[in-house]
Amino acid sequence: MRYTYREYCKDRDKYADRLFCSEDTFAVADGMGTLQGSKCASEKAIELVAKYRPFADLRDLNVFFQRTNRKIMQEVAKLGDESVSGTTLSLLSLNTDTFRIGHVGDSRIYLLRGQELTLLTQDQIRFKGGKKQVSALGLEWNPPVLLYEDKLLKGDRFLLISDGAVDVIEDAKLKDILATADIEEGAEALMDTYLSSCAEDDLSLIVVEV
Repeated sequence: MRYTYREYCKDRDKYADRLFCSEDTFAVADGMGTLQGSKCASEKAIELVAKYRPFADLRDLNVFFQRTNRKIMQEVAKLGDESVSGTTLSLLSLNTDTFRIGHVGDSRIYLLRGQELTLLTQDQIRFKGGKKQVSALGLEWNPPVLLYEDKLLKGDRFLLISDGAVDVIEDAKLKDILATADIEEGAEALMDTYLSSCAEDDLSLIVVEV
């Protein structure tokens, strides 16, 4: 198993994306809300991923998301009432023959298997009063958690990516880049493609090859 990651931000002081990579668990957290609170939320999420991984089954993963949601609410509350913040969290857990994902928000996890690219997550977005609302840990008591597991095959490639590239890099282009022979080259090409679009948002991504 191999992995690589890339990050881009226009202002490091305002950057609220956080990544986690280990031999069995990978995660992208995208902080949302006030500046101080968004960093607090994403950092706490990643801290807890590191503490509680690996995840034995989907029940274990669901318990983790519920626990993490409460912990983030507690940590952000310490910042004061003016800090109403949360974080998306998209997590990939691997063992010998199975992969599991847990997901809240609008970051994404893709699987490239052979020549087929599959989006494993759903963008949890709704519009209220004309305003975009994204599900996040730390903002509601029972956020919707997407849980999924399937067989893990040799040669599988996964992409975890924050939402900045959603409207910039089409899935067909993602597929072509992920199919690059080397994952380092693929990750670099993804970031170069994103930056060449003059995109405004920050971006973080992880590529994992089994």
